[in-house]
Amino acid sequence: MRIIKPILKELWLLIALLATISCSTSEEYKPQTHQPRYNYFTFGSEEIPVESILISEDDSHLIVKISPLEEVLTATTYAIIGVHKELLGKDIDVSLRYHNDDYIFAYEDPIYYFSPTLRPLQEGRILMDRNAAGTVRLEVDVKLYDGTPFSYRHLGLRLAE
Repeated sequence: MRIIKPILKELWLLIALLATISCSTSEEYKPQTHQPRYNYFTFGSEEIPVESILISEDDSHLIVKISPLEEVLTATTYAIIGVHKELLGKDIDVSLRYHNDDYIFAYEDPIYYFSPTLRPLQEGRILMDRNAAGTVRLEVDVKLYDGTPFSYRHLGLRLAE
């Protein structure tokens, strides 16, 4: 009987624990959802919220960096999209243009790294434009060299943000 009592006690605790787990709802474990600041980008089949952006330019390119992380400068997950200034406002077919000259595209997350210096995009389009008020329109729908789709669309990114 001394052996059976501890076993029954542990069995009772296990049953109580299983009952508690089975009665809980999955809603308790869902992360808080909110509308992202700058829409979503799609990588593969995953839709990822964009929480920070950085828009910059040099003599030849307008460049947008987007990230699901709050601090875009040190983000470890990001996409960089750039277009040569002469091509602003034009729908760029990436299969007919040169990466690193006409367009720039890079993607990095903790698992995946797509470098623009390794291979060009497989197919798709990039459209970037800027109006006189400084608002940047960005539409990207491309396939990376391995066939992974990437897309992002935002019509009102502000240079001053």
